[in-house]
Amino acid sequence: MVGGVFEGSNRADFLQKDTLYVVKEAPVRLYSVVRLNNTKLYRYVRYVGPENGYCNVSEVAFYESPTDTCTLQGKVIGTPNGQNGDGKHDYRNVYDGDPYTSFDYYQPTGGWAGLDLGRPCLIRKIIFTPRNRDNYVREGDTYELFYSSKGEWISIGEQIPASDSLLYMAPKGALLYLKNHTRGSDERIFEYEEGRQRYW
Repeated sequence: MVGGVFEGSNRADFLQKDTLYVVKEAPVRLYSVVRLNNTKLYRYVRYVGPENGYCNVSEVAFYESPTDTCTLQGKVIGTPNGQNGDGKHDYRNVYDGDPYTSFDYYQPTGGWAGLDLGRPCLIRKIIFTPRNRDNYVREGDTYELFYSSKGEWISIGEQIPASDSLLYMAPKGALLYLKNHTRGSDERIFEYEEGRQRYW
């Protein structure tokens, strides 16, 4: 999603548009939250995928206030895959509320997914989710974190998250392994360096 752009317009063809936000770093959480100081009203909003990115996005939600919990609703618009797609990765998935369905445009560049809000609205918050393989922390699942010590995996404990993140106190510089006991089997060992996971 790096280089992807969120735009607002009062024209359905987006010939006149404003940039609301540009994705500058790869998302590290299931839900990335952007708060805006925007003061202009827009009827049409969209996410435009970066060049050579196939518009790979799972979810986008627009809000009128930074404290709103109800997303703006509207008619879903975008670039269809038509006969070129597999039918499972349509632009409509971006607004279906499911972070595990996604849009995968059939061309590397030019894909977008948006909303006709039906009226001009103030956009003060955006929450987005990258296309994923259900490999983020899932609310309600049971996780257990282990660290390696003298050739053995030592458990730090189990947690059931209430959001898309977990908080553990692990030994500094340790080799780590996170097990999801609820679902999935594709797990990899990792280290934590400068606030980021580095997988092996």
